[in-house]
Amino acid sequence: MKQAYSAAELCTEISALQAMFDTVKLVNSETMQYLNTETMQPTGACHSLPPLDEQGRGWRPTQRDGRVELAFYQAFLMEGRHYLLVAAYCLPQTVPENSRDANAFLRILSQYNEEMRHDYVTGTYNHRYLNEEYLPKLAAAVAAGRQVSVALARVNEYGHICAECSSDAADRCLNTAAGILQIAAGMDPEKGILARLEDGVFVVTALDTTPAQLEKTLREALENSRKDYNISLSRRGEFTVTVATADWAETGNWDLLLALAERRMAQQ
Repeated sequence: MKQAYSAAELCTEISALQAMFDTVKLVNSETMQYLNTETMQPTGACHSLPPLDEQGRGWRPTQRDGRVELAFYQAFLMEGRHYLLVAAYCLPQTVPENSRDANAFLRILSQYNEEMRHDYVTGTYNHRYLNEEYLPKLAAAVAAGRQVSVALARVNEYGHICAECSSDAADRCLNTAAGILQIAAGMDPEKGILARLEDGVFVVTALDTTPAQLEKTLREALENSRKDYNISLSRRGEFTVTVATADWAETGNWDLLLALAERRMAQQ
């Protein structure tokens, strides 16, 4: 695939790809916005991209409607601006019984993708899952008139534990905190999820719940649980958690929503 297009050449290329792939998308890599392939107008945020090689190419498996999808990326220039073409193909979920290679490949991709959706320390969802899979679901829920509330939960001692104890102790602290927050958030992703954003900060989402209700649920779970962890075989420590909430209706944007919750957390 060539790496520079005129508008007419791009249109021809997209038409050709649409005949071979399930979805073909266009991304303005400078603004990180998806574009309508006909009008070139923004249609929504593109939250993350895979690493690209020297030729501007990349690929990765993702999940779409419960199916494994392979997405291929190609960077190119058009009229002096940087774009990406994203062509994706949903792999068949059933293959011939004697196709051992195909079945093995599907299993490996499914396992890999599931692991990549979760935080490697706590097992909660991670930033990639939020950006690639969950945010579109939240946007659809908002469009359907459902209330979306978000809480940030910060393990206040995390930085100190990393600096003064060990990363293993910090991981044990996070695991304990994640367990408490997971019970409060529940196990039904249709009602809300728990994800680790970075360091000692988690985010909890809740649908059809007010921020006050979500905060009350989290605080009660934290107050009624033991917040201690093993520093070493002979030492134990205790942590505290700061919680701040926000309502999607206050900002109408995920990034602004998190920023609002962060400001409220800083004021505590």
